[in-house]
Amino acid sequence: MSGRVSAVRIRAWPVAVTTAAALDVVAHRLRHPAARTAVRYGAALALLGIARTAGVSWSGLGLGRRELGSGVRTGVVAGGCAAAAVLAGAALPATRRVLRDQRAAGTTAGGGLVTQLARITCAAVPPEELVYRSALLGLRPGDGSQAGAVAWSSVLFGLSHIQPTLSTMSQTALGEHLAPRPMHQAAFVAGNVAATAAAGAAFAWLRLRSGSVLAPLLAHAALNDAALIAGRLAHRLGRDHPVARRTTSTPVAPRRADAGRKDLGPFSSGQPRGIIACRPRRPGRRSVAVTGVVRGIDGSASSRSAW
Repeated sequence: MSGRVSAVRIRAWPVAVTTAAALDVVAHRLRHPAARTAVRYGAALALLGIARTAGVSWSGLGLGRRELGSGVRTGVVAGGCAAAAVLAGAALPATRRVLRDQRAAGTTAGGGLVTQLARITCAAVPPEELVYRSALLGLRPGDGSQAGAVAWSSVLFGLSHIQPTLSTMSQTALGEHLAPRPMHQAAFVAGNVAATAAAGAAFAWLRLRSGSVLAPLLAHAALNDAALIAGRLAHRLGRDHPVARRTTSTPVAPRRADAGRKDLGPFSSGQPRGIIACRPRRPGRRSVAVTGVVRGIDGSASSRSAW
């Protein structure tokens, strides 16, 4: 690499990083999906233009024709393995709870399953791969090594997911536990950034191994699509097979019709637990007699006066 080309790339690197960060913030603040997609593809085209102006070839960007076949083969194999691992996690009860996400549960405001899969595959993944695994990875500053380029592009890829994580954190499986705890929220965001950066490093390795950006694009799309399907499966399996609560019960013997009753004399007729608990009956000679006896026991009136 000549000194002139190296100097151009050194100057182009911060411009590309700033452009990617600014347009990513703008795209995240837009509410309409079509507008977000347009801004993301615009950012990808802008960074590819910066890289081409700095002297990066199409092959250096992973967009060469000769590497297309290798990229497709590598991407299909890697994407199939990633999707199988994610779907297996939804089938296992031990890991199913981690995949439960409100964004994947049923039909949401974002559309049905087919619409969401198409949005992931065609609108979300390709701009990210063109920005981070094509432009920024190919536009490595100065005489930097491939390892340094992979590290820088992966860290930037992880940091680009801070805003999406903050806005969707409450919809994840751990959302209810993170709401009242700011320190736990910060740890969750940091962990998600680290995991995304690690995934970015794996995608960059696929890009360098195959020579084509199609490899990480296909693997990335398969991973995200499988995560969406696994989230729905986790909700459905959790609803169809709820966890049974362990309860203990003591068998209750059938109660006899005369249980709890006491013989209180000629006026009780087997009434429960005393004369005062009897329901009021229609006034008559017998009910007056009962009232007179009760008042006589209480001492407030004479028994003879009630007769």
